[in-house]
Parts: sequence; C-alpha cells; structure tokens
Amino acid sequence: LFAGVGGFRLGLEGWNGKSASSHYTAPFKAGYQVVWSNQWEPSSKRSGEKQEANMVYHKNWPDTQNSVHYPHDLGTVAAPDMTDKQVDENIPDHDLLVGGFPCQDYSVAGVNAKGLEGKKGVLWWNIHKILHAKRPNYIFLENVDRLLKSPTSARGRDFAIMLSTL
Repeated sequence: LFAGVGGFRLGLEGWNGKSASSHYTAPFKAGYQVVWSNQWEPSSKRSGEKQEANMVYHKNWPDTQNSVHYPHDLGTVAAPDMTDKQVDENIPDHDLLVGGFPCQDYSVAGVNAKGLEGKKGVLWWNIHKILHAKRPNYIFLENVDRLLKSPTSARGRDFAIMLSTL
C-alpha cells in the first residue's frame, strides 16, 4: 500500500535476481512476492492529474499474471464503509501487508499536520479495513517520525487509537 516508487518492493524482492542491500551484485533468492500494490496521490496544483510515483512504479514493475498494481484511490477498493466481503473480493490474499504509511499528517516536516483527522492521516482506516477483511499474518508499516506524538494537541492519541483498533 502507498507503494511510492517501489522502495519496499525493492527491499523485499530485490532487483532482477539481485539483492538491493548488496548493491545489486550478489544473487538473491527473494522470500517474498508482491501480489498486489497500490499508489495514488490526490491531484495537486503542482502535478495536476499526473501520477509521477505511479508512472515510475509501473515502469519498473509492470503487471504480470502474479502481480497487479492498482494505480487508483485505495478508497475505491478498500473504503472503511465497505463490507469485509467487498474488500476481500477486491484485494488478493496475502501473508504480509506492507505499507509506506501515509505520513504527511504525522511528519515533523508537515505544517498543520492533523494526524488521523488529516487528509492523508485518515488513510489509516483504509489500512485497517484491509487488515480486518483479509487478516494477514503480518503487518509491516513504515516508521513515521512523530506518530507517537501526534497530534500535538493530544500527544500519542493517534498511535493509541491505531493500536487499540488492531
């Protein structure tokens, strides 16, 4: 989820049979296979409707029979108000859910970061919906600085909410 240009995938699968941590020289038998990915950014004044990260991701990892990239709003396949059955039909089974967490509403670089109530912070509920519907064995989310202290008006509230929902 929130795949960006593919950093997590590169780390988990390597590149062309080589390990990303070996500067692409050592052979690498990946223990992971990405079955589904998602990347979508709301349009902005700077980029308009252009989806730069999607374009880079899809160029490097085009769809195959075993792996599909979904370049649209995650809310169209895993919205909090969807039934578990709907989400289960939209997202393939997986053992590990990996997410480049939508961090802008938690980041120390953010101005007026609103945590779980922010434009991207609310995407936690999409992650939660997938976890509830698919029940993967493991979850691996990007470490976001300030998540433990968010929001500034109620330090730690958002992380506590996330933990309690899990």
